[in-house]
Amino acid sequence: MRKCPPKIKIGYKEIDIEFVKSDFAKQTDSYGEYHHRSNKIEIQQDLNDADYANTLLHEILHCIAYDMSLTQEGNVLAKDSDEEIVVNSITNGLMGVIKDNSWFLKIIQENINSGK
Repeated sequence: MRKCPPKIKIGYKEIDIEFVKSDFAKQTDSYGEYHHRSNKIEIQQDLNDADYANTLLHEILHCIAYDMSLTQEGNVLAKDSDEEIVVNSITNGLMGVIKDNSWFLKIIQENINSGK
């Protein structure tokens, strides 16, 4: 089983993280889903490590987009297709930075926690 806390705090919410068996018509249709009404992120349990990390970040970004009202009617990501393109592009870009620069997350964490 994956090592991951059962919840993540995003904004004012605590979001449950659940690992699920794929029930999609094709397993490649979706690796995860964010359900805003139930405050839950579901991730396929049988993903390889890279797909798991990418999917977790991807679903967190969907949650942020929803919580910041970017997906509301009249806003920049109101169309599901626009939201998916933007979230996927940002996720893949960030994953590249994180993968190629092992120091990156440590520096971010150290500077956020420094209090300066």
